[in-house]
Amino acid sequence: MAKDLSFSTFLDEYDTDFFDYLSKTSTACHSETRYKELTEKIKTLYEQYPNVRKVLDVDRPCELSAEDCTALVEVLKYKNEMANLELKEVYFKGCIDCVSYLKKLSIL
Repeated sequence: MAKDLSFSTFLDEYDTDFFDYLSKTSTACHSETRYKELTEKIKTLYEQYPNVRKVLDVDRPCELSAEDCTALVEVLKYKNEMANLELKEVYFKGCIDCVSYLKKLSIL
């Protein structure tokens, strides 16, 4: 009988390799100009509003001023955009790998 290849089984079998692949692929976008710009914006906000970093990096409660809250929203917005850039990189790498595999099998 064929082995069930459900998503959980795949991760059970290949989780380390798969997450290594995702990590390497997603970090490829770190050299992109927009990613670097976002990193610098976050760094600047952390320097201007140290409590924002405390909220995100520490498990202890921290009070935020109105300005800190505005900065926190900006940091989260930038981090979300960075995550989207990483996901886009993984998506296109997967497409490239798929086409290469299909060519190797002489399907394309």
